[in-house]
Amino acid sequence: MEISKYIVGGVFDVKLDEIDHKILETLRADARTPFTKIGRALGISDATVHVRVKKMIDESIIKSYTIKVDETVLGKNVHGFVLLNVKLGSLEEVAKRLVENEKVSAIYEIHGANDLITKVEVGDLNEMRDLMLKIRGIPNITTSELITVFRVWKEEAP
Repeated sequence: MEISKYIVGGVFDVKLDEIDHKILETLRADARTPFTKIGRALGISDATVHVRVKKMIDESIIKSYTIKVDETVLGKNVHGFVLLNVKLGSLEEVAKRLVENEKVSAIYEIHGANDLITKVEVGDLNEMRDLMLKIRGIPNITTSELITVFRVWKEEAP
């Protein structure tokens, strides 16, 4: 089965087949999986896996290899999402300011009742309060709302 790779903003000529998708599935589960193990599971050589992975890297299908860290062990015990509205024409400026803050782990531009959603991670509620005051102090933010996460049921690696 051949599947085209579609992304926002265009279509690449790269075609991914079922083997490519199985390689991606394996690497998503554990990016450290040796190519020899992947090849054995799929009935292909490790060299074939290597060539296919390199092709997917070259075509920016695979953007990076990463690890998943238990943030609570690192002292980030309180997580939340901040919904933001900004003045028309200043979204990029606000987003750039948010990028600079190490307690902001993700920023998403959206369309709807809000303009941005940010994921934040801090040590405790006092730190969350300080972070919210800092975010609200960014020029051109018109409204903000914090949604605190009580429990994570599922979260996949980026």
